[in-house]
Amino acid sequence: METQEGKSKVKVGIPRALHFYRYYPFWKKLLEELDVEIVLSPPTNKKIVEEGVTHGFGELCIPVKIYYGQVLKLIREHPDLDYLFVPRYVAEVKEAYFCPKFISLPDVIKILPGVPKILNFEVNVKEFPIVTSVIELGKELGKTQNQSLKAYREAQNYFDDYHKFLRQGASVNHALRLVQRDIPFKLPKKKSKGDIKFLLLGHAYNIFDTFINLDFQKKLKDQGVKVITIENLPEFIFKEPVIVNPKGGGLRNYWKHEEEIMQSIRYFLTKGRDEIDGVIFLVSFACGPDSLISELIMRDMKVVGLPFLEITMDEHSGEAGLLTRVESFVEMVRRKNKKLEKDAKKRTMIKSV
Repeated sequence: METQEGKSKVKVGIPRALHFYRYYPFWKKLLEELDVEIVLSPPTNKKIVEEGVTHGFGELCIPVKIYYGQVLKLIREHPDLDYLFVPRYVAEVKEAYFCPKFISLPDVIKILPGVPKILNFEVNVKEFPIVTSVIELGKELGKTQNQSLKAYREAQNYFDDYHKFLRQGASVNHALRLVQRDIPFKLPKKKSKGDIKFLLLGHAYNIFDTFINLDFQKKLKDQGVKVITIENLPEFIFKEPVIVNPKGGGLRNYWKHEEEIMQSIRYFLTKGRDEIDGVIFLVSFACGPDSLISELIMRDMKVVGLPFLEITMDEHSGEAGLLTRVESFVEMVRRKNKKLEKDAKKRTMIKSV
């Protein structure tokens, strides 16, 4: 692709993995405003997973292995890339960090065979504001400070609109398709139907990569379940931190993503208790932070009597076993709801006598 001046645009590859499912709308708008041509890797498939697994050691979680596979797919099919965009997310808020595997991602990706120059973009508000990184990114691409600042404003405004759209009830996968095709945000005419409603917890790269989770949301919808995710929840839920064991001195969550999961659970344990019928938590095998908070969530669910299911995923996850667990959980919740309705009718009849 060429600009109006006849010069070829800088080509930047973005792997469709990890933070893609959370920040892609911001990245896309920012880079396009900086006059970059984006080359996006395809949706995850079996070959991408297999190749990623061969380059990742056993202790790595499957999302990182997928990232390796997506990078290798990009550079093999697009040898003319000028850069590979591998942002370094350290801290988005001053009170918490991202997972160390993500913090070190640009350094690790460099060792993969055939990787082009890394276009880094560091988010670390503990050390400097995001706008500083944007200016440095612009310099790398030959842009002035004013051009970079304008691109940042446009990207942030677009990202804000994206989040408003999600809070209106749009699914992330639907919204990302609109972003990729440069289509205005609009809710689909066909609304999801169902007699029960689940909160689907988990990191965006686990919930919205339909290959690795075996199209989990579709399985739920086929069972007549309405699904909401953290991205659909109102903004006020995430304003106050969660204090674990406040009577014992109190601990704050060290990890950014896990803090958001705990904040959403706090809401449904209190004010939003009657808004959902159950909770499902998709966890990557070997994810330490998720395994810790999963135990806390399971205990809280038992206290309030809210059905809870944890599903652990890796490259060996099977379709049949997953479907059986989903069907059993959905049936159990339906039976529970029918019993509660029946008991409520009995109490009403006794009072009326």
